[in-house]
Amino acid sequence: MDLLQLMKKGRALLEPHLAISIGVCLFYGLVVAIPAELNSYGEMISFLLAGPLQLGMCFFFLNLVRGEEARFELLFEGFKPLLTILFSYAIITVLTLLGLVLLIVPGIIVILGFSMTYYIIADDPEISFQAALEQSWKLTDGNKMELLELNLRFIPWYILGLLFFIVGVFVVIPWHNSTLALYYDDLLKRQIHI
Repeated sequence: MDLLQLMKKGRALLEPHLAISIGVCLFYGLVVAIPAELNSYGEMISFLLAGPLQLGMCFFFLNLVRGEEARFELLFEGFKPLLTILFSYAIITVLTLLGLVLLIVPGIIVILGFSMTYYIIADDPEISFQAALEQSWKLTDGNKMELLELNLRFIPWYILGLLFFIVGVFVVIPWHNSTLALYYDDLLKRQIHI
């Protein structure tokens, strides 16, 4: 797959929706970060909000790249399959931390393997968390290096965004998310053709 073309397409699809996309990502960041800074209970609140809001971002960006209506309210759709997303988020977090403790590389493999879980749940909110995790692992099987390369291609853009008084990061985050949503759709198409 041509990752540069995918990134260009992600940016092009994002342009008409840039303001609302920045708003969605900024809201997510603030809601997850602020409670954690308040006290120890705030960390638990952040943990409980992060998974559903991450799923809501997947709803938003999947709609955006699929040409459907990308509304701010989609951010709250992640609270509907609440137990599924909370279990998924907790398992991914624990496995990632364990993997990172075991020499970093296993943690990166876990992150990449389960990275499509939220998109899978967004496409099928009735799915169980076990099935979503399994499907994500199968979907990324053989594609983890390509997915890692795609994510690494955004690092220079994040650095450039930081150099522009941090404001540029607020443009890179939605672009990164729209590109990942496109990548998920591409993985689905590849799976169908196998």
